[in-house]
Amino acid sequence: MKILIRNFFIILFYLTGIPFWRRLFLKRPLLRVWCLHEVKDNRVSQFKKKIIWVKQNFNLITPEQFLNKDLSQNKVNLLMTFDDGYESWFKNVLPVLAEEGIKGIFFINEHFRCYESRLLAAGHVLGGHSKAHSYLTEISPEKLATEVEGSVKSEFFAYPEGDKFSYNAAVINQIKKTGYNYGFTILPSYNNLRTNPFALHRDSLDADMPDWLFKLWLKGAYDWKI
Repeated sequence: MKILIRNFFIILFYLTGIPFWRRLFLKRPLLRVWCLHEVKDNRVSQFKKKIIWVKQNFNLITPEQFLNKDLSQNKVNLLMTFDDGYESWFKNVLPVLAEEGIKGIFFINEHFRCYESRLLAAGHVLGGHSKAHSYLTEISPEKLATEVEGSVKSEFFAYPEGDKFSYNAAVINQIKKTGYNYGFTILPSYNNLRTNPFALHRDSLDADMPDWLFKLWLKGAYDWKI
């Protein structure tokens, strides 16, 4: 029922025209960040279909372009990211990304560290996601330091769970201290040069999400949530 109510409001908000006008008035360049987790065997075709639509409608960027602020002023830019760590990535995700010439950021936990070299060899970038996927605002300062410092060394860090309660000033200070320069949530919206680099927005959208909902979401029809 909650999902039905959410989807109703997404459609209603989109039909008001607010997402369209909001996008026009936001300071450019604009960036959306797509967050995925596992893509199962029976979802590969849906994943490919979404990738093709994204390439047609956004300026798909690499992590390097993100760092260099090499962004389109005309089209909305989009960065691909993946969270946690799944062996199925190598069968179902990386071949599609290679076929479409896409590079992304893979935020992995400790249990997936043994696959780092394979992701790097494919030309992707690794990001920190804590050592054991702990909810970082609910642990001691000592455990927080262990969780962050024991994660992948990178410019990028994605807060486990990623909701508005998953990070705070203490967490941000710790990831800064550890050497990360960007922190990613899963709060939907556009990013621009005014966005806090340690509270970057991402859209957590699964491969099996209905296409109509996926498209409206990336067009900003759920941004009222935040």
